[in-house]
Amino acid sequence: MKIKLIAATCAIVCAGSSHAFADAITAWVIDGESERPYFEQLEKAFNAAYGAKGTTLKVVPIPGYNSAIQAAVMSGGLPDIIMLDGPNMANAVWAGTIQPLDDLIDSEIVDDLLPAVKEQGTYGPDGKLYQISPYDSSVLLWGNRKLLQEAGVDIPKTVDQAWNRDEFRDVLDKLSKVKGVQWPLDLKLSYGNDEWLTYGFAPFVQSNGGDIIDREAWKAEGTTNSPANIDALTELQTWFNKGWIVPASGGDNKFYGEKSAALVWVGNWMWAAHKRGLGEDLVLIPAPSFGPKGAKTPNGGWGWSVPATSKNTADIKLFLNFAMSPEQVAAYADTTGYIPSRNISVPLSKLYGKGGEGELFVEEAKCCAVVRPVYPGYPVITTAWKTAVLNIFTGKTDVKQELDTAARAIDQDIEDNSGYPPFGK
Repeated sequence: MKIKLIAATCAIVCAGSSHAFADAITAWVIDGESERPYFEQLEKAFNAAYGAKGTTLKVVPIPGYNSAIQAAVMSGGLPDIIMLDGPNMANAVWAGTIQPLDDLIDSEIVDDLLPAVKEQGTYGPDGKLYQISPYDSSVLLWGNRKLLQEAGVDIPKTVDQAWNRDEFRDVLDKLSKVKGVQWPLDLKLSYGNDEWLTYGFAPFVQSNGGDIIDREAWKAEGTTNSPANIDALTELQTWFNKGWIVPASGGDNKFYGEKSAALVWVGNWMWAAHKRGLGEDLVLIPAPSFGPKGAKTPNGGWGWSVPATSKNTADIKLFLNFAMSPEQVAAYADTTGYIPSRNISVPLSKLYGKGGEGELFVEEAKCCAVVRPVYPGYPVITTAWKTAVLNIFTGKTDVKQELDTAARAIDQDIEDNSGYPPFGK
C-alpha cells in the first residue's frame, strides 16, 4: 500500500484554495515566525510587478501546515502552489501529488542552484525537478569564544582546518574543566523526537563512512546498522555518558542563554538567538571531520512545488521565476538567516556575501552537504532512524541493537511497498 497523506482537517483547506479567477494564484506557505516577513513582502512585490498586468498573488500562511496539506490531498482542495519539505518530495511524487517543474522554471535558474539543492528537488527515476527551494540549510559548531579561549583551544576557521574526531574529543575534555561550563557540547537533544535527529546526526555517521540507507540497493540491513554507524554513534553516546552533552531535559538555551554549554551543533536558523545571546563572543566553527570521509553536513528544507491538480501553469511559471529571482532568493536569506540556494544570490546577501558572517555556511553547503535520501519510503526511514538515535541518547541502550531494530523496520516497509517501484529495479 502506498504511503498516502492522510486527512486531518478541512477548515483551512476550504478557506485557502479558491480558484475563482484564472489570473489569481494562491500559494500556501509555512507559518514560521522568521519566514512571515519574507512572505508578506513576496506577495506585495509580486503584485506590484504583475498585478496591473492581470496576475495577482495571494500568499496564505497555514498553521498546522502538514495536516492542512494532508486534508487537501484527500479532498482535492490543494491551491496552485504549495511549499513542500525537501525530504518528503519523493513520497509526494510517488503518490502522484505533485507535477514536474522543468517546464515552469527557466533553465538558467536550475543551472545556478547549489548542487545539493538541485539534488534534493530531483526525483531519481525520471530525473525531473519537482521541488525548488529559495534557500539551503546547514549545520556547524557555534562556539563561545570566551570559554574556548579559557580552555586554550585553537579555533578552526575553514573546512580544511576542521577538528577531527580525536581533536574534537580533546576540545570537549578541555572545556569540561573550564569554570562555568556544565556541558561542553549541546547537540539539541531538547528538540525531541523530530526530524533533527536524522538531519543533525546523519553527518556524524556519513563522515565516518556510513549512511542511513544504501542508496543504490535501497536496503537498510548492512548500512543502517553498519560498523561505521555503530562506531560513530557509540562515540557520541560515550560523550553523553561522560556528561559532556546537554541532555534533552536541559532545555534549549544552555549555549546562548545560560552560557553553561561552550559549543552547540545546530543550524543557521539559530542566528538571531545566538547573536543576541553572545554578541562578539559568538564564533562559527566548521563541522568536525568525524571519520575518513571528512566533514559532512546536512542540507535541505522547504521549497516550492506545484500540485498535480494545478492547471494555471502560465501564471504559476511567472510566480516561480519571480520567487527564484536573484533578488528574492537573497531577500529570503537575509530575512530568515537561511543560505541562498542560488550562486548568483550569494553576493547580494549581506549575511552570506563576501565578508559576511555566514561565509562558512556557504563553504559547507558547496563542499560537504549530503542530501537526505530522495526516496518514497523516507518518512519511515527517518522515523526508524530518529527513534534509534533518541534511544541511544538515553545513554543506557545498546547502539547496535537500536540500529538493528531500525534496519528491520525500514526494510519491512520497503518490502510491504514492493520496493517502491520503479526504485530497486
